[in-house]
Amino acid sequence: MTQATTEIERTPLRIHCPCEKDTCSGEVVSLDSEFTREVYVRCAPVLGPTPELDFEGQARRFYGCLPGLLEQGGADMSHVVWERAFFENFAEDMDSFRRVQKEVYGAAGVAAEQLPATTYLQQPPARAAQKIEHQIHAIVPKDPESYSVETSYDEATDTTAKLVTIDGRRHLYITDINGISDDPDNPGTFREQSDRMFVNCERLLAKFGAKFTDVYRTWCYLVDIDRDYAEFNLSRNVFFAKEGVTLLPASTGIQSILWPLRALVGLDLYALLDTDGVNIERMYTPTLNEADEYGSAFSRGMKLDFPEKVVLHISGTASVDEKGATVHLDDPYKQIERMLLNVKELLAAQGSSFEDVTQIATFLKDAEYLEMYEQILKDWGIRHVPNTLVETGVCRPELLCELEAIAILPKESSNGKPVAAEPPK
Repeated sequence: MTQATTEIERTPLRIHCPCEKDTCSGEVVSLDSEFTREVYVRCAPVLGPTPELDFEGQARRFYGCLPGLLEQGGADMSHVVWERAFFENFAEDMDSFRRVQKEVYGAAGVAAEQLPATTYLQQPPARAAQKIEHQIHAIVPKDPESYSVETSYDEATDTTAKLVTIDGRRHLYITDINGISDDPDNPGTFREQSDRMFVNCERLLAKFGAKFTDVYRTWCYLVDIDRDYAEFNLSRNVFFAKEGVTLLPASTGIQSILWPLRALVGLDLYALLDTDGVNIERMYTPTLNEADEYGSAFSRGMKLDFPEKVVLHISGTASVDEKGATVHLDDPYKQIERMLLNVKELLAAQGSSFEDVTQIATFLKDAEYLEMYEQILKDWGIRHVPNTLVETGVCRPELLCELEAIAILPKESSNGKPVAAEPPK
């Protein structure tokens, strides 16, 4: 079992904007470590019925607010590394989204070829009036001389990679990897696409001198998860065996319609290419067994203990017990509480709590659970976190909810001084 990191002296999250306006909602948090400030934003551009705002109107409202939201956290548009956009129906709205995104970033001085790595998901926001919701991750360097971002676009898969170098250590984010065939009339069966997707992962990583053994977090999206999840696990198991992946990454496996629409499966990944001085461990909790015991090749969580911070990647977590069984069948209230308990215990084993969580995505099988879920969050005191709430299928038909999270615990700087508390100038 992993030893709890209770000895860490760390700075708390700063909550800049628990936004509860009449017209929209969202959160901004930031935190400092020795080399960077990291800013996480969630924004829902509508709150309540606003029939006058079509998709483009909602997208423009979000991007109109984004510079100000980032500024509260000490960042600007040039610092955004990754976006995740959750659409109600992107078959109708993708062209509008890309036009608005390019226009707004361009106005902020960000060239089209330097846009954030963006994940496009048709997972409808749980609030019925919303047509889109966003998650944003921005990284602000303390010393620009020791920081760089390289953007790479792969035309074959319409995939963007961001290689972020922080004090000589390289972090790689690749989004929207798919396995569609080159034949426009035959995109491939699910298994063919899944196998090809993993081959594409291997090829894209190789561009940076990396392998899948350098990957510590994945997000896996299936168009029909009830039908195809077992086949996906077989495809992943074969690939991991071939690549020699033994330290299984943290992962989320969730249902989503994908872009382009011919895609049946997609994947995002985070890889760390320089691990000297980094302690990397799987996360455990007595309330959960290991997912690979029932054929799913992922860890419940992954701990990356850097000299300047600890990052905890919590995998997609549901109402599952210590034997791997679904518990509280047909009871959304108790499933939500068990899901939160499992995440709480994963964090607690690392000397952490929901107070350290910088980002959450919650997947509800039915949007009618939204009000119940938000009340439970209040009861648990989980209020400040950028938490995206969408309606989509989970990895088992009987599961009603799932949650993934990132927690960051900054340490004192290596020179023994506390990290800077003021926004960078």
